[in-house]
Amino acid sequence: MKKTGVYFKNTKTRKPILILGIGNLLLKDEGVGIHVVQKMKKMHLFRRARFRNVEIMDGGTAGLDLLSYMEGRKKVIVIDSVRGGRKPGTIYRLTPENLKTDTNKILSLHQIDFQQALHLAGQLGKYPEAVIIGIEPKDFSSWGMELSPVIRKRIPKIIELVMEEVK
Repeated sequence: MKKTGVYFKNTKTRKPILILGIGNLLLKDEGVGIHVVQKMKKMHLFRRARFRNVEIMDGGTAGLDLLSYMEGRKKVIVIDSVRGGRKPGTIYRLTPENLKTDTNKILSLHQIDFQQALHLAGQLGKYPEAVIIGIEPKDFSSWGMELSPVIRKRIPKIIELVMEEVK
């Protein structure tokens, strides 16, 4: 079945853990989630037996389409840029509850769509455990596909935090 450009897999055969990078590669640090999942794919970590229950995916700028990616999962780990008012490169670990209670303080650049997708998943009774690993961007409004040096240097730490969440 095809819907809005996304092919749906049989949710019974989906891997229980999804690592989902979201962002816009054309707006520098706003694309950090995509850069991180691309790097993780090149590392071939998930070919190892202990990680066979993990799928890694580039969610791009998908809004409510994220709902289809989350369906049938036990856990979703999202990587995204997050504006929390701290120093560029600051890494945040958030849950959907943090997004609900701290909406005046922390604003993911995809928060509204992602929150709506999580809310709808809950309404459908398919609410996965969700963790957001976010990083404070330095430049999220200039055109360009490269990350700021301060953000690029933090990618190994982001990957380390994601791997801790997988364990």
